[in-house]
Amino acid sequence: MKLLNIPLIITCLFLIIGILLGLYLPVFQHTLVLIAVGSGVILSLAFLYTKTQLTTSYLFMMVAAISFLGLGFSISGWHVLDHHQINSDLFQEESQLQLKIRKSLKPNPYTHNYIAEVIPESRNTPAFHILLTEFHSDSLLPHLRIGDQVFIQEKIELVNAPKIPYQFNYREFLEHQHVYGKITFNRNEIVTIPSAEVSWTQYSVELKQKIRRNLYQSGFESKHIAFIESLVLGKKDLLSKDTYQDFSKAGVLHVLAVSGLHVGLILLILLFLFKPISKSKTGKIFSSICIVMILWGYAFLVGFTPSIIRAVTMFSFLSFARISKRDSSSLSLLFLSAVVLLIYNPCFIYQIGFQLSYAAVFSIVTLYPILHEKIYFKYVVSKKAWSIFCVTLTAQLGVFPLSLYYFHQVPGLFLLTNLLLLPFLLLILGACLLSIIWSSITPIPNLFKNVFEAIIELVLDFVHLVASQDQFILEKVYFSPNMLVLSLIALLMFVFFIYQKKWMYLWLFSGSLFLMEVVYLYETDTLRKQKRFYVFHEHKKSVIGFQQHGKLTLVTSDSLRIKNYEGLEIKQHLKALQIKNQKKNYYAIFGESLFMIDSMGIYQIPEIAPIHYLLLENSPKVNLEQVINVLQPQLIIADGSNYYSYVKRWRETALKKKIPFHHTGKKGTFVIEN
Repeated sequence: MKLLNIPLIITCLFLIIGILLGLYLPVFQHTLVLIAVGSGVILSLAFLYTKTQLTTSYLFMMVAAISFLGLGFSISGWHVLDHHQINSDLFQEESQLQLKIRKSLKPNPYTHNYIAEVIPESRNTPAFHILLTEFHSDSLLPHLRIGDQVFIQEKIELVNAPKIPYQFNYREFLEHQHVYGKITFNRNEIVTIPSAEVSWTQYSVELKQKIRRNLYQSGFESKHIAFIESLVLGKKDLLSKDTYQDFSKAGVLHVLAVSGLHVGLILLILLFLFKPISKSKTGKIFSSICIVMILWGYAFLVGFTPSIIRAVTMFSFLSFARISKRDSSSLSLLFLSAVVLLIYNPCFIYQIGFQLSYAAVFSIVTLYPILHEKIYFKYVVSKKAWSIFCVTLTAQLGVFPLSLYYFHQVPGLFLLTNLLLLPFLLLILGACLLSIIWSSITPIPNLFKNVFEAIIELVLDFVHLVASQDQFILEKVYFSPNMLVLSLIALLMFVFFIYQKKWMYLWLFSGSLFLMEVVYLYETDTLRKQKRFYVFHEHKKSVIGFQQHGKLTLVTSDSLRIKNYEGLEIKQHLKALQIKNQKKNYYAIFGESLFMIDSMGIYQIPEIAPIHYLLLENSPKVNLEQVINVLQPQLIIADGSNYYSYVKRWRETALKKKIPFHHTGKKGTFVIEN
């Protein structure tokens, strides 16, 4: 059985590898030009040479792969030059800034958030994006709209990096979206010029707001509107945290993430509606064009999110193949759509949704036909159930390594949940679409509204019931980057073995799994032997920690949110986490000494020398210069329990005395390793 077009897939893979290298290895502009021109010339010469030969040689494939590697490197290199340059002077001091609102983000109970473009004063100054955070006020002024211009006198700050190890890195997340700074403001600090231009993005936002108003006017409750908007529009600002967690624990979070699943279901509805006119050749072409246009219209309504762009691009390729009657492999089209998207925006490769969706489709395309043919069912119901089971299982096999790496949990009932939910998802999605269209024309009668709400309530209750079965959820699973790479290689080798029937692939598959187990044992044993001392950053709290024998002991006199330390618990493979409330003022740490001065300001300790680390906590009222003269510490640490004015004064004193100073509010958790 032919799996795919080998030359096409090889060139696409090398193009993707080149794009990745270009993101991590930025070079000068003239070097990118040389690489792009050189790759194009080499590829052209190799192609002309190959045309004179009777068969395509392996040498040409190697040259083509290297050429596409260079082209991919050039593409992402140009992208970096266009989007990743910033004016660093704006981060140093206040200045008059002209901003333009480009995107409205999900608000929270305290702030409204926007992505804004910093308009340069001259053409030679690069434009870049920042995060705008507006505090809620009691004013009746409307929220900022996409396209509005904002004038503000302010200094751009860096987005806060995580203060506790292995927390979510919001700064890195924004940088992958070309957002490099932030400004926090109140409405009275800015001057706004409303946008007069036509913005498709703003039109999409207003259309979704109109849909919400129509649903409210029809009498839908907020939680039902939240479900409809999440399922159809990908809009989750009304969705409660508990509902989101229920779908995550039940293993059906993909239902709320508008992506290929939803586009595929809408495609099925459209194919059914256009079926009467698709019997002739002209009708087939017309229907295919209409379907693609409707899908892109739906992508516009959702807001051209990366997941929707991926799905619609993929189905557009499939529709083109359908019109041209080309015998195109679905896997080849999958790779081509990925290449098109990465050429458009190489930073898509960083997005978890991009990785999960392509891994799922890859697994379905390659493994579903094999698994589905193994068992034959006579009746339609059993056939459909078996098909859903095969799709669910193969999709989960594809995303399983990535899910373990990013989310570190295994929903044990995900197969059962998907088997029971997916058959009705077409009905549920159809009901939600119908409610949106109907409410846009006229308020929905109570009878039909009650039916729609009953369907939604049934889904929410079922998902909550599954999510509440905690004994079937395996959480905090250790899965390292090395294990992820080996598991993906194992999956690829398994697919190759199924289609090529070569024992070499089976040995490589088995070897990858064995090596992954060896890596797991080695890494977990290394982490178990690791010893660390932490000075954590907690706002208005003082927290230190001891890690040894696979356990972490937190010492603090205050209450703590254990959730803040879950990332550390998972990444360090900790088997236990405990809290103690008795803190000493002196600790011997791996042959070095740490002395703590708290709000009491007592620091005379006889016969203890030298002091390697001095920890200041709870804003002690001491003369730091005198403390340094007495204790002579080698490094000074100030945690999050201190007043900022005190920390600023201490930093100046440490600089004067030429002693290293570590403020956890700026540099994050201080770590001492054995």
